[in-house]
Amino acid sequence: MNGSDDRHGTDGTAPMDGRDRGDVVDGEGGMDGAGGWDGTDRTGGMGDGAIAGAVRGIVAMEASREVLAARVTALRTATSAAELAERDRCGAAMAEADARILLESIEVLDRLGMTSAAMACSYVAREEGLLPAS
Repeated sequence: MNGSDDRHGTDGTAPMDGRDRGDVVDGEGGMDGAGGWDGTDRTGGMGDGAIAGAVRGIVAMEASREVLAARVTALRTATSAAELAERDRCGAAMAEADARILLESIEVLDRLGMTSAAMACSYVAREEGLLPAS
């Protein structure tokens, strides 16, 4: 090998069907050709539509939270009682949105088979008092 990019199989180790080594085809995964690197289906049987739907749900929650965050920022220098009350309401709603996003992320990551990421989010949720201590 001469150090060139050899993803297309000229060294005899990559697929000779026109795909790159990194290409993944439905029903194939990592190095073993199954759904995951160790031969398991990491998505718990979730299809592409279910995965996209789960991610879209979190994205929608994030977008709603960002609207609240922008309002809280706009009211950062509030002085009237009404503005201060609105800032407090938006801040509380933002905290509630953060909690919902975190808990939903745990569920989605777990369903996707992303156990380590789900565990990390669970740790944060326990630290925040959103889940009972284990």
